[in-house]
Amino acid sequence: MRDILLNVSIDCAIFGYVNGELKVLLIKRDKEPEYNEWSLPGGNIYIDENIDDAAHRLLNELTGMLNLFLSQVGLFGETNRYPDRRVISILYCALVKPEQFELIAGAHAKRIKWSKTNNLKKLPFDHNAMIAYSLKWLKDEIWRKPILVNLLPEKFPLNQMQDLYETFLQQTIDNRNFRKKVMVQGLVEKLNEKTIGGKQRPAFLYRLKENS
Repeated sequence: MRDILLNVSIDCAIFGYVNGELKVLLIKRDKEPEYNEWSLPGGNIYIDENIDDAAHRLLNELTGMLNLFLSQVGLFGETNRYPDRRVISILYCALVKPEQFELIAGAHAKRIKWSKTNNLKKLPFDHNAMIAYSLKWLKDEIWRKPILVNLLPEKFPLNQMQDLYETFLQQTIDNRNFRKKVMVQGLVEKLNEKTIGGKQRPAFLYRLKENS
């Protein structure tokens, strides 16, 4: 049996985006502390385990999710954040389309649900603060990292990407400024392909750069 680090844990703030509505993934805990309460999915890492690998493993064991683009966004280490010992938590987050995943409750998760971020009750530990921190991080980093990659198809016109950014940020973005900003940041590359069909004239397709 592999040894675990009892004083280091990982928590994952996974946000689902559906019809312009943002939700966060919660699990119903099947162990103490906070038994039977809803919380972010997470747990301890193994002593011989890479931290990023641990985040993907825990998420898969608890929810069945695989192949997410996870970003490490912060560290939570208040002395009183965990009831019976000092535990420092590494926070990861991702933004996904919920319909692309079949959720399977496993490990110490009794149930799983998507909960609206604007209607959250008090969660165990400091998970409400983690969610607020992750949302701020997403909005701050949206221009610098491929955070929205899970929400876009493999190939897409830039207006589709712009619509997504506007909906998420809840603001209108000038078309020319958006294109300039995206290209300067090096997030996408233009393909020698165009959209087919539809009422609008064909537009060039783009895809996320592999080194983004």
